Parts: sequence; C-alpha cells; structure tokens
Amino acid sequence: MIIRILLFPVILLLVLYFVIAQIVPLMKTASATRSLITQQEEELTQAQERLNKVTAFQQEIQSHSTEMDYVSDFVPNDQREEILLSDISQMADESNISLFSVGFSEGRSDVRSGAATDGRPNLIEGKLIMNGTYDNLKIFMHKLFRIKRLYEFKTFELTKNEQKNKSEEENDAEQELVLSGSISFAYGYIPGTGEISPADIGTPVNFDLIDTVMSATSNTNPLVTEKKNRPNPFLP
Repeated sequence: MIIRILLFPVILLLVLYFVIAQIVPLMKTASATRSLITQQEEELTQAQERLNKVTAFQQEIQSHSTEMDYVSDFVPNDQREEILLSDISQMADESNISLFSVGFSEGRSDVRSGAATDGRPNLIEGKLIMNGTYDNLKIFMHKLFRIKRLYEFKTFELTKNEQKNKSEEENDAEQELVLSGSISFAYGYIPGTGEISPADIGTPVNFDLIDTVMSATSNTNPLVTEKKNRPNPFLP
C-alpha cells in the first residue's frame, strides 16, 4: 500500500512530463498555424482588393474603347513614317497641293536622355516642300493642324515665285498666284510596348481630356479670313 502511495506521485510526474512534452509543442504549432492563417487571410484580402481595382480599371478602359483606340493612334509605339507619308499625301491631293518632297529623320534633340525608357515621347522630325494657291494652302494647313497625331510644327514658310516679266504677267493675269512653301515638323511616339505600372491601377483616367483632344482633331469648318483683312496677303 505504501509502495502504491509512493508510486502515485512518480506516475503523475511522468504523465505530466509526457503531456507537457507532447501538448506544448502542439500548442505552439497550432498558435503559429493560426498566425500564418491570419497573415494569409490578410494577404488574400489585399490581393482581392488589388484584383477588384484591376477588374474595375479594365472595365473602365473597355467602356471607353473609342478613346483608347484614339490614344493608341495619337501616340503610337513606333514612328510609322509610312502612315504619316500616306496621310500627308492624301491631304495634299484633297487640297490640290503639289508635294515636291517629304522627308523624315529621328530627332532626339528635343527630348531628354532616356526618353525611350521613361515613358516620355520621342520625336520623328520631318520636312515637306510644296506649292499651291493661297486658298488651297490654307485648306492643307487646316488638315495638317487637325491630324490625329501628337505633333509639333517648327517652321512654316510661304514665298511668292520669282517676279515674272510683264508679258508673262499679262498672260497669267487670270491665273491664281501660286506660292511655294515648306514646313518642318515633329511627330511624337513612345517606343516599345505600352505598360501600366501597378501603382497607376486605380488612378482615374482623364477621359475628358482625351475627348477634348479628339474634338480638337475632328473635322471642323476651314479657317477663314476676317472681313477686315485682305483675303490673300500675297496679292497686291
């Protein structure tokens, strides 16, 4: 009986030892698992919020497909000289203007270094030489100023042809005065594939500004001379 009484504390200590040795690590593991689950739930919530922003941004873009197509054409990701040449030639034909030359060259002097990687536009420079009547040149310039490309006109020059002798002037008296002109310009483009930074997701897109630019480049009434001014400043 005495032995049993003495063994009881020993057995109890052994049981407590095994319980502590087994249960405590399990409790620590369970606590760590609960912390990990809590952390992953927070990350899941954040990821879901980001996904919701991306989905909302995508839906907003898709609902303004006209504006996005316009931006893609207005600031393309390559130079597209052949399209510019075709557009300019077509506008010249529509305006009854004769083109003598159109040339392009890449111009980096007007953009800061690293423009190809920081999202800033590069410029392709060009120059065209033409001739036509004053009224037709006005129509041509009206079309050029409303071309659907980000552009910068640098110089625009119009000159009369050399003075003819009196007999030639009398023969051409009924003909309209033909002017020679040259235009130097630059068109913008952003090299590479367009990418959106994750930080920009959720930032509102200024579609009102895009609509304003679209309206400015849409077909409008040609420019006209004020009545108080001479219709053609190159005539006597």
